[in-house]
Amino acid sequence: EPEQFQITFESSSTSPTQQDFGYGQDASQQMSQIPPSRRGGKHKSKSVQTRRRDQSHLLLVGDPGTGKSQFLRFAASLCPRSVMTTGTGTTSAGLTCAAVREGKRGEYALEAGALVLADKGVCCIDEFGCIRDEERTTIHEAMEQQTLSVAKAGIVCKLNCRATIIAVTNAKGGLYDHEKTLTQNTGIDPPLMSRFDLVFRLIDDSDHDRDKNIATFLLNNAIEGFGYECTNPTSNTVDKVWKMEKLRAYIATVKARFHPSVSKEAADLLERHYRECRKSDSSTITVTVRFLESLIRLSQAHARLMYHDVVELRDAVAAILLMEMSAGCLHGFDQGMRDPDELRLYRDPMSTVFPDDSIADIEFLCDQY
Repeated sequence: EPEQFQITFESSSTSPTQQDFGYGQDASQQMSQIPPSRRGGKHKSKSVQTRRRDQSHLLLVGDPGTGKSQFLRFAASLCPRSVMTTGTGTTSAGLTCAAVREGKRGEYALEAGALVLADKGVCCIDEFGCIRDEERTTIHEAMEQQTLSVAKAGIVCKLNCRATIIAVTNAKGGLYDHEKTLTQNTGIDPPLMSRFDLVFRLIDDSDHDRDKNIATFLLNNAIEGFGYECTNPTSNTVDKVWKMEKLRAYIATVKARFHPSVSKEAADLLERHYRECRKSDSSTITVTVRFLESLIRLSQAHARLMYHDVVELRDAVAAILLMEMSAGCLHGFDQGMRDPDELRLYRDPMSTVFPDDSIADIEFLCDQY
């Protein structure tokens, strides 16, 4: 037994008496006569450490035929460790873990589900809206705390599931109803919705230029005899585009090498943007502390992508552009600022790309805040 937890008494008796504790006389005088080595030390307990997730989660909501499943396949191929599953018929055991009997003795063992298998990787969930409500609540802890608390068949433990979740779903009824809110269109409760850092709405509107580009791309592949998973070696743009192996190696390198810290300029911009969003009266988006944490994660991810270890002002601008694009798709923070001519932050992800001139975006945000 450690010395600081032992109590030694001057009395020859085997049990303590009232005089040993100072009763019957001045207690403070009696305690001052005890040597410090016999008083013992203060018991120190380890503080509970909370885990802040580094992975960002993405939700795509849209009409059928907008390429959501193809996006999942591409995202899964970028990560060396990825798991693809579908929400149709999925149970909580399939997403988390299941208790199965193994061996001749029939002892129970845990069999990992999709989220546990995708630890430190990407978990792609197709048809996310088809998961039943009682099964959907099991991933709340996995998305925020990055752990799974298991109590099955006499086995009590915690499993790590530090995975990025990319989920796609169709709107209820097939097509997205603009007169309803996001929760009504998807059936996903706000507590689960707030765990997604980015939510994009993909609407299959009739656009002449976009329809022409899609038709040209599909018909060219059909005429040349190449499928979706093949590339044309005679194309002039092949040399300008990174191959999948090089892109996968680059992402794995920057993810393992860089752990960016936020600079003061970027922190001030993120703080001001968070305060402005908190003042909004939007009923479709609830701005909580998770919103600020999402901004920090996205800015750090952009810094890694740009191959530097400090979150600069341009990284914060890129994160704000992504969040504002997500908010604009969901009828963002200010209903009167959705006109692209009035505010260029709100973009349609189906037909818009980031501008090449990042300096203009920085100056614009500085004028706003």
